[in-house]
Amino acid sequence: MIQYQSFPDAAGDSLTLEKLKALRLPSLEGRSFLDVGCNEGFFCGFAHFQGAKRAVGIDHARQFIERARGRFPECEFHHQDWDNLPEGPFDVILLASALHYADDQSALIASLVDRLSASGTLVLEMGIASSRKAEWIRVERGIDERLFPSMPMLRKMLAGYAWKWMGPSVSQDGDPVVRHVVHISRRRPVAYLLMQPPGYGKSSIASGLFTRAGVRVVSGDETIARVASGRSAASGTLGAVILEGYSPFRLDETIHKIFELGLGGDLVALWLEGAGNGDIAVDVYVPCAYHGEVERLLAKRGYMPVQLQWERVGSAPLPDEVLARQAEAFYLSLLDDTAGHRAADAGRDQWKPAGFVDEISVREGFLTVRGWAIDAKGSLPQGISIRLGRRTVVPERIERQLRPDVQRHIGLPHALVGYKAVIEAPEVHAASDLGRNFKVFTRDGGAFQLAGQVETIFRSDTH
Repeated sequence: MIQYQSFPDAAGDSLTLEKLKALRLPSLEGRSFLDVGCNEGFFCGFAHFQGAKRAVGIDHARQFIERARGRFPECEFHHQDWDNLPEGPFDVILLASALHYADDQSALIASLVDRLSASGTLVLEMGIASSRKAEWIRVERGIDERLFPSMPMLRKMLAGYAWKWMGPSVSQDGDPVVRHVVHISRRRPVAYLLMQPPGYGKSSIASGLFTRAGVRVVSGDETIARVASGRSAASGTLGAVILEGYSPFRLDETIHKIFELGLGGDLVALWLEGAGNGDIAVDVYVPCAYHGEVERLLAKRGYMPVQLQWERVGSAPLPDEVLARQAEAFYLSLLDDTAGHRAADAGRDQWKPAGFVDEISVREGFLTVRGWAIDAKGSLPQGISIRLGRRTVVPERIERQLRPDVQRHIGLPHALVGYKAVIEAPEVHAASDLGRNFKVFTRDGGAFQLAGQVETIFRSDTH
């Protein structure tokens, strides 16, 4: 029988070692390998040498299979053809110098890809005829005539797969067509990830680029809004996190909490509901620390994640909490006693004076009292005093504080009615030491009412 593959002890018609190098196989360590038309098993032996967990070869010639078993007893060899492929899946499948023998070359490629694992590769060594047209070209060989595709025809034939031309293979004497190596995989849908922070124009890019291209856009903001409004369901824990304090202006906080609690997989599953099997563009802010997790979760769902990154145009807005703090500081800076009186005079007497003590605390010899109060003009009263035992203390400074809750409740034109007073009280070690004489009042003698939690302290002191 003709010696085809070459070994150190047997020279064959094929430059097998050089072909092995040209195939540019992926690593086979720990993976499963199938060689279709294995001849004497050279490539299966190499797979085992690399540490493949399974190396299988099939060939229609019984003599080759017997030789292969003798050379590589640690591999599996079966006397069968490609119409009866072994059960897979296989991580790597090799079809070398044989595609032109198939009656339906496209169908053979499809059946081989069907035996691949989800991320598997079909390594195809094949002849490609020279032509600019998408056509099959009949080529006379020394022993027969066979059809070979042109490169445009190969592109057409492989349009439904992910594939890459890897380069030319090794020429052999008598080859009428140049051989090439092509790696083929299942085409996975692409998930284009637009995960930049708020204000980066994600939605504009998504609608301007992907919508026009017919790629489905998944809006992370809209997904969460649907759950919050009851238009969409989410898993128990994820739904609870979304509903807790939901606000369209604090979605970044919600998303951060979702990933922090390990619910990223549930959120990704929510994005993909109804997405179909095609490409998608995901328009959603995700903190940088979780970008890798999103990519892994999407890859696990069968997508090829492609993350898009770009620089923001213009200046970024301040974080909400920073802006709020600076705005309040500015607002407070506008208020001095004179301005306060002018505002009060403009308002005239229209409010019922009131004052509350909402919180008291003692720490390291200092007593802190917080609450709110208004005079008849709706402003914080002047001259707040504190009675502590037998002495009355006028705080050196009252810190004005914003109380929007009081503003809303009473209908005030501003929220500057909160106060924080701190006085020295070395004789007081706990709030319960204040005694029944404790009192907060104004210059005209009006006493502030104690809030429920403050009254509790004094009630417990009388028992």
